[in-house]
Amino acid sequence: MNIKKSDDWKYVIWSDEPFFTLFPSSVWVYVWRTPREAYNPECLFPTAKHGGGCVVIWAGISWYSDGPIITLNGEITASEYVDILGNQVYQMVQMFLNIDAVFQDDSLPMHTTRSVQSWFEVHEDALQHLPWPAQSPYLNIIEPLWLGLESTVRSRFPSPSSVMQPEDVLHEEWYNISAAAIQNLHESIPRRIQGVLQANGGLTPY
Repeated sequence: MNIKKSDDWKYVIWSDEPFFTLFPSSVWVYVWRTPREAYNPECLFPTAKHGGGCVVIWAGISWYSDGPIITLNGEITASEYVDILGNQVYQMVQMFLNIDAVFQDDSLPMHTTRSVQSWFEVHEDALQHLPWPAQSPYLNIIEPLWLGLESTVRSRFPSPSSVMQPEDVLHEEWYNISAAAIQNLHESIPRRIQGVLQANGGLTPY
């Protein structure tokens, strides 16, 4: 598929592997309390030096829905990525019925290993691999979701206080993202591309 028309972008599955800091190293949180509640655990916000670690995830979206979200154990390996392609991405492809799907990921070295490229070659009849520049934060429409997701998770009270709690909250809030929000991002793609072209690859409003 040659992606030339706006509607063609509806057939692209977008993916990314962000990380979310468990505890901000510097943040102000205000709560209403009485003097007796000054040291009540429910009125305290946990902090940790250097951010206190992070949760790394892989997630994907398509025009039809927010796709799966997976918590990773640190840096993902090529073999783990092939498993994600086979177990998660390939399931998303089934939603496209008889329409060929296109998969987007960035050009991280791990994504370009021989084992990963071999997987795409084997499945090229059902899923095309979209060529992608190494750095393109203004074009990958999944990127804007991370800031909103992190903000929503931080607004939850009481705040997550362990590795498992942020993971559960992230997954819950991810599936609360509306289809309309994702479709709006898809519809913004022509404007994003035009913005990058006008800026000659520089900063854009996106």
